[in-house]
Amino acid sequence: MSSSVGLAIQCVGILLVALLSMSMRGSIKSASLKCWTRAWLSLSIALLSLFAGFHIVPGHTLFYSVYFFGEYAFGLMFIGGCRFLASGASMTHRCYAMLIPAALLAIVLPWLSADFNDLFMVQASVMAALFAVSFIALWPALRQRETSPGLRIMSAALILLTIDFLHYLPVFGARKGLWGITIPGAYLQYTSIFDLILEILLGFGTIMVLLEGVRTEVEATNRELTSARDKLELMARMDPLTEALNRHAFHSLLSRDAASPGSEVDGCVAIIDIDNLKPINDTLGHNVGDKAIRAVARAVRSLIRADDMLFRWGGDEFLVLMFKLRKEEASRRMQSLNEILEENGEQWTSAPVKITVSSGVCGFESLKDLGQAIETADQAMYGSRHQTRTLGKPMGTFTVPAPLLSQ
Repeated sequence: MSSSVGLAIQCVGILLVALLSMSMRGSIKSASLKCWTRAWLSLSIALLSLFAGFHIVPGHTLFYSVYFFGEYAFGLMFIGGCRFLASGASMTHRCYAMLIPAALLAIVLPWLSADFNDLFMVQASVMAALFAVSFIALWPALRQRETSPGLRIMSAALILLTIDFLHYLPVFGARKGLWGITIPGAYLQYTSIFDLILEILLGFGTIMVLLEGVRTEVEATNRELTSARDKLELMARMDPLTEALNRHAFHSLLSRDAASPGSEVDGCVAIIDIDNLKPINDTLGHNVGDKAIRAVARAVRSLIRADDMLFRWGGDEFLVLMFKLRKEEASRRMQSLNEILEENGEQWTSAPVKITVSSGVCGFESLKDLGQAIETADQAMYGSRHQTRTLGKPMGTFTVPAPLLSQ
């Protein structure tokens, strides 16, 4: 009676594991889960058939055959899930073909002896071998440097189940007097409970492995989304033609720094305007005009430091923030622009074009003064452009009076 209760408890426990695996298939797409769900369903049918075979005398041979085949199918399907988890190898027709000899053995086995204990010794040997093969199939995944807790639990459960089923050989052999020892009958009443504990441990390990896989996929997706967000944010803040920052990036910078305590900085701001962009577009085409704009951006980058910031301020205008730099030094750098463009302009644009710019520089002592400094630098740039047109040659950079700033 106690053994029947233990078997009934084992049936209920394995059926719950099978139902849990089936419910997880709706949200987790995994070939391993598909194999393991079939395995747990096969084991549930096998145990229910064994329970029926113990209590229904007519036709018990058929129930025993179903029990044997269900356990073999459980072992083979579990091996398939472990193989896919470890190496990505799916179940092939050859793997499914192994069910044929398993079915033949399940049909023949009940006719070999009228004593189920004799039959179970053979069954225990086969199941121990199947659990051992499952562990071997899982071994490549276990050899990885960072083995997950779920894999460790699965491997431990498979080893314990292999030992558990192997130990039935001397236990049931002793009942027949083969080993010269005696096993208390009470021990066999609880073997189903022991099997259930180890099988639930195995099921718990498989669920942990699947959830760990889901977590890994979610983390990878989050990294991809974060990378895509960063790229989109960069695209939103960058001018695609020159790869300089745009006005949106400038206003974001001011908003961020204004909200940060201790963010007061000083330096110089420069406004740069391309003198002859419209004639270039009209005579040589907008493609050359775009190259001229990129050439100016390239020339500016060759003069500023890594911590300075270049913004495309308009169609033919640039704004440069040069932090912690004296106005005299900032003006000197901007005055070199036309020399750099005269020397490299045709090479950078691949066209016979002369590029000149007008610029204005103004110092600022804090970000609160930056707006006024930009207006002043813009006026200085227009003054430089006016003199260029009056004298017929580029005048370089205009500066306006401002307090000296620290280096």
